Amino acid sequence: MRDRDLRKRLGVRWTIAAGLMVAAGALRAQSANSAGLISIRLEQKAGEASKAVPQNTVFRNGDILRFQITSHIAGYLYVVDKGTTGGVDTLFPGSNALAGDNRIEPEKSYLVPVSGDGWFEVSGPTGFDILYFLVSATPIELPPAAAPGGQNQPKPEALPAGLLPRCDDAIFKARGDCIDASAGVAPLVPGAPMPRELVPLAKTASRDIILTDDGDGTVVKAAAQAKLPLIYTFRLAHRE
Repeated sequence: MRDRDLRKRLGVRWTIAAGLMVAAGALRAQSANSAGLISIRLEQKAGEASKAVPQNTVFRNGDILRFQITSHIAGYLYVVDKGTTGGVDTLFPGSNALAGDNRIEPEKSYLVPVSGDGWFEVSGPTGFDILYFLVSATPIELPPAAAPGGQNQPKPEALPAGLLPRCDDAIFKARGDCIDASAGVAPLVPGAPMPRELVPLAKTASRDIILTDDGDGTVVKAAAQAKLPLIYTFRLAHRE
């Protein structure tokens, strides 16, 4: 993934560890019928135009994407990405002074990555980038390797064929899209591997979420039993 303004190559690693932090009272007020915590819209650029695309699309290197995040609560947002190269980066907040403010307000939209106009270019080894979203009532100090601008890039490991993105033949034939049902927003599964820098935070975070489709994207809601902080993932599938 490469920031189009800064020309900074991030690789295509959206194993997002994203953190959304909300006031305790606001989170307790959420229900399956509420507006939810956050809406996630994935957009693809085509020339000067942009369009919402299915979040479980299997993308190709060279595709240009961005995330539009709309908050339905007041709080704080962190997005940490572990890519298919093995590197870890914080995408929200950014590393500069203007981008470093990660407070979010109700019914306001934000771009991820936060720098520039948010566009990034898909690149890197075939696989799934994982983005982690974390919700808390107070700001959380990110571990050094996941701090804004910090990078940790071990040698990528070859994935077994069963863990590589695959096209759902029925959907592909009907719509012409390469869709992998395991991609997109999902709860963080207990015992799932994750960047070691995030393990201490994940131990105390709730993973109970409810997902609904709003037409252009996905609305993430806290389950009734959810407690602060809250963590979930976004799996971005891509092929070389």
